[in-house]
Amino acid sequence: MPLTLTPALREAIAAHALAEFPKECCGLIVAGAYVPCRNNGKDPRVDFRIADDVYDAHRDRVQAIVHSHTNSNSAPTRADMAGQMATDVPWLLVMTDGESVSDPVVWGADTPTPDLIGRPFCHAVTDCYALIRDYFAKTHGITLPEFPRDDAWWTNGENLYVENFAAAGFAAVPRATMRDSDVLLMQIRSPVPNHAGVVVKGGALVLHHLQNRLSRREPLGPWLRTVTHVLRHKDLA
Repeated sequence: MPLTLTPALREAIAAHALAEFPKECCGLIVAGAYVPCRNNGKDPRVDFRIADDVYDAHRDRVQAIVHSHTNSNSAPTRADMAGQMATDVPWLLVMTDGESVSDPVVWGADTPTPDLIGRPFCHAVTDCYALIRDYFAKTHGITLPEFPRDDAWWTNGENLYVENFAAAGFAAVPRATMRDSDVLLMQIRSPVPNHAGVVVKGGALVLHHLQNRLSRREPLGPWLRTVTHVLRHKDLA
């Protein structure tokens, strides 16, 4: 059953998030209704857990798993991403400061894919790697793996693009051979490559998504100075 966020459903989730603050709320969407659950996390202020028997009672009818953040982080964390991948159902996240509740962020499983151009930025949901995954799925029918990640991972000693591009099916190629659908790794005010885009339009443009901006195509030239790697997927070699 497709997930539809009706006003009543949004209001029920928001009310639960406010009632549980400063703890994270958690619950399930089942048959179009919100089922609030007890948070059994070790520290409910920063994580959540729904009891196995509660989840199992609804397992075959769960449309989404819901929780709130109370720490000003309105985007999924690495743990959230891993949890969504493990359950293989959509997850819904809201952020609250105890007075107001943000619009829901929904991701994973059969969540509709937004347009490649003009999507707002949300780490782990519609960020630069998500755009690349969606481009390859839409343009080439290639499914790229997902990698759970925390926001600003490059500031915490991680080098996720370089460490994982081979596992995603890419190999480095000489810059002189750059062509459409090659992926560019870029280093922007970071100790490691922390941004990526796709070469399009005969090598004239790059399709990418920067934080606090809508996804877009832009002239490639100004970005070349930031490029550290040119990658080509094995199925397009």
